Amino acid sequence: MPSKIFSAAEVHYGQAPFTKVQLGYNAKAGCLNLIIPGSVNGALQLVTGLGGPGGPEVSLEGLTCTIGSAVKARFIDEAIAANFASCLGAKAPEQKEIVAPSTPPSKSSAMNMAAQCLTPPRVKRAKIEVLEEPLKKL
Repeated sequence: MPSKIFSAAEVHYGQAPFTKVQLGYNAKAGCLNLIIPGSVNGALQLVTGLGGPGGPEVSLEGLTCTIGSAVKARFIDEAIAANFASCLGAKAPEQKEIVAPSTPPSKSSAMNMAAQCLTPPRVKRAKIEVLEEPLKKL
């Protein structure tokens, strides 16, 4: 499986800040690497043991993803941050269901509904056949 590359606005490794960098994640090796554009030295390995037992905890708060205690990555977009955190195995935060506010029904429509419920159904009359023979006098 190839490595996945994510562009980050800023990464803090310990106290050292790196801006406009890329983070490379190799799932098979379980490691996270820092790639500095224009660098001739390649990549700096930040974290190992990701996705395995005893690996560092991954948490997501808005644009910032924290990996263990040493690495904090801030992304440009929340979607990129969420995708990065899910690749590292972070649990998705529970979202509360938001109910949209609605306008209560008007009184006139409520009254019409009540009137319809109280009105009895229409009576259907049976059709009567008309005899065309004149009645005989007795």
